[in-house]
Amino acid sequence: MAAFPNLPQSGEISICERNGRICTLPITEVDASSAGNELSTYPEINIGRELFHHHASMQVREDRRTLMVPVNETLVKRITRTFFEEGPVEALQEAASEDNGQYNAIVGSLARYLLVLIGCGNRVKYFLKPHLKGQQGVDSIGKYTQTKEWHKSSIRYIRWHPNCFKIAIAASDDSIRIYSDEPTIVPILKSGLQKSISSMAWRNLTSGELAVGCQNGALIWSVDPNSLITRPLSQAVQLKHGNHFPVTSVEWSPNGCLLATASINDSDVLIWDVDQSKQVPLRRVGPPCALLKWSPTGSKLCSTTVGGVFRVWQTNKWSPDRWTVNQGTIQSVVWSRSDSHLLFVTSEDSFLYCLGFVEDEVFTSTLVPKSAIPIADLSKIAIGQAEVGGRPQALAWCPQSEYLAVTFKDTSAIAIFNTVINRSQISITPSCFLTGIGIESASCICFQEHQGRRSSEKLKTVLTIGWSSGRVQYFPFI
Repeated sequence: MAAFPNLPQSGEISICERNGRICTLPITEVDASSAGNELSTYPEINIGRELFHHHASMQVREDRRTLMVPVNETLVKRITRTFFEEGPVEALQEAASEDNGQYNAIVGSLARYLLVLIGCGNRVKYFLKPHLKGQQGVDSIGKYTQTKEWHKSSIRYIRWHPNCFKIAIAASDDSIRIYSDEPTIVPILKSGLQKSISSMAWRNLTSGELAVGCQNGALIWSVDPNSLITRPLSQAVQLKHGNHFPVTSVEWSPNGCLLATASINDSDVLIWDVDQSKQVPLRRVGPPCALLKWSPTGSKLCSTTVGGVFRVWQTNKWSPDRWTVNQGTIQSVVWSRSDSHLLFVTSEDSFLYCLGFVEDEVFTSTLVPKSAIPIADLSKIAIGQAEVGGRPQALAWCPQSEYLAVTFKDTSAIAIFNTVINRSQISITPSCFLTGIGIESASCICFQEHQGRRSSEKLKTVLTIGWSSGRVQYFPFI
């Protein structure tokens, strides 16, 4: 990290890389056109501002609604309302808290008895499967997402469409906004089933099919590209199987035929044929799965777990190669353009690791055991009065495998590396740090996969940054 150039000066922000040089401007002069005509068609997005107005109007409606809510609810109504709003366990807890009157005492005693049975059942389950302990509920989702401080972030996830100029942004209010180069129409996807969004993926070779991983499983949205309304009439199709929820990762195969889903409550990876409404589990004994990443050619699928195990599957015969990390879990993974290299970081150390997959050598038997190679030390250092680096949060590698972006759990600056791949060799060199405005930190990052209509062919790629304030920034490499 010490080999990086200095951070932007106080009061300045980096706006683009042009011919290998980082261009900066004073914060007061930054606008949508600061990087030039290359970004003239990119939408201006500030989810934090939109949510503020939305929540303000919702508060007015809530204040009006409370005027009509009865002050005293009967026990049956309270239990029923809690059951539908929060779940059966919370409904039993509500019933158990009542001890006034003979009828309430009977209901409370029965509820407490059932809660004891549920507790005994959970203890037996966690004894047999200790890796499931602590993986229940919404609180566990944020631990395995790629978004920094997922619980508090206005932006939960960002995903560009691989074939056209379209970006999906999931917000903390469980809505998804679809932006394109037509700024007057912004479809909003919202459903009662769509709670605690943790991942999204556009289906390749389609214009408007979006998979969403959330608390209730996986949802499939079909957005009509010719629709002139902001809220699509069609509802999401739910994909749910057994205890395979919440879904923390969804990934379409590069040809768009199969959808892979992972859940922190299930050790199996599910491979869905969405058109036929069928699924096939990739069964393995061990910790539940957390993160999936399909290689660009579709020949391999990486699946990580909530433990120290991760697997790389050969998709032609669905045979896995099993790997382990010394401590912690896999935090983030990315594939190179030709499937030759897999980069990953873990939750407990500050190194960037690389696995080589030249000519599928990793799947052949050999007397020499293969291992991941640390290629960059990301340990925290101080530059001036600011700290950079530390434990990584997420990786993003551009489609050409030329630029690698890294965000961190405990520091706010984004590290950009230049990467070069020459068959089995990879070289990585520090490029620059990107910082936000004021106390902003990067919540999530991704590279644009398709440039769409561009005014200049000099635009190599665009890094999209969702800042903690809800502001979306485009950082082009020109």
